[in-house]
Amino acid sequence: MRQRISITIASALHIGFIRGAPGTYASLATTIGYLLVFMISWRIIPALHLSAVCLISLIGVITSYDASRSSGIEDPSFVVIDEVAGQLLALLFLPVNAHNLILGFIAFRCFDIWKPFPIRRLEAIGKGVGIMADDLLAGVYANLVLQFLNRLI
Repeated sequence: MRQRISITIASALHIGFIRGAPGTYASLATTIGYLLVFMISWRIIPALHLSAVCLISLIGVITSYDASRSSGIEDPSFVVIDEVAGQLLALLFLPVNAHNLILGFIAFRCFDIWKPFPIRRLEAIGKGVGIMADDLLAGVYANLVLQFLNRLI
């Protein structure tokens, strides 16, 4: 039962099992979900946003490790909770508007795929922490780019 729950959570409610680009699908679903939360409440409370990132990251470390162990794969492609946390981090402390959502999605995916220094090295940590850490840093990089662009404009 625990294994099934871990896989469901680590795959972001089975989004990770969609063929093609599961990480991109999870990032897109996260961005859309983020927009829906904003539309329902008409605001995003930064402290709750940060708390959500921390909670999802903690749960991600545990469930991605369980999913990795049960599948026998060090970093299974169906584990996309790391993309959920990273995408949310990319949008942290930014105004919710079309530009930030679109650029945040693109910037996060680019950093997640490209993995500039030292993102790739974080994968070597292994287990649940390594699975989560590289995407969290990609989210930080994307956020820094967006913070710069928002201040520039």
